[in-house]
Amino acid sequence: MPEVNRSAKQKENLKTIVNVIRIPEKSIQGHMSWATHHFQDIVFTRLQGRNPFSNDTVKYIGSSNDEALNTKVLRYKADPTAVVDFGKDTNPTENIALPILTMRGMNDPIAFVELANTWEETVAKAGHAGNMVQLYTNDKEHSYLSDAQYVAAMNALLSWVDTGKKPTPNDVEKQCKALDPKWDPSHECRIVPEFKPLALSTRVPAR
Repeated sequence: MPEVNRSAKQKENLKTIVNVIRIPEKSIQGHMSWATHHFQDIVFTRLQGRNPFSNDTVKYIGSSNDEALNTKVLRYKADPTAVVDFGKDTNPTENIALPILTMRGMNDPIAFVELANTWEETVAKAGHAGNMVQLYTNDKEHSYLSDAQYVAAMNALLSWVDTGKKPTPNDVEKQCKALDPKWDPSHECRIVPEFKPLALSTRVPAR
């Protein structure tokens, strides 16, 4: 609905969603669709009606009245057996023997960049930190960043596989900026080597 047609209550509700859940307005519809259909599929198709998700201990913040929000919000408690079975299917095995190079937008509205922090911790805990390089770009899209950045990242990964020399984010940034002009590197290379994402718990309340 266009903003001009929204009631004061609708505007306030939208503001609460954006501020508390911390997703941009343009992404709300997509997130609601995924949450509805994916959660139904997980619970009723894959886990025989058992719920692996919980928010019974979450304290939501960011609204105009957090006390009222936390009093009224629906609460769900996970089935411990569902959590275990869901984890078996989705949690990384940590068995990472090959070079991995990831790249994501710092302002990805779908898969929050803070997820990368958890992935990095998982890999490091398994003793495979030497097999992973994570790149972050000054982008705010999820599905597409830029051709130049993809070319630079792929070149860096292939070189790593061929030579055994692990690239750094600075290396990839330099390679990106040195690409042929047809890739428009002066505008399309937005790698930020020094960026490090915060812990996921700073974005999504711990459960």
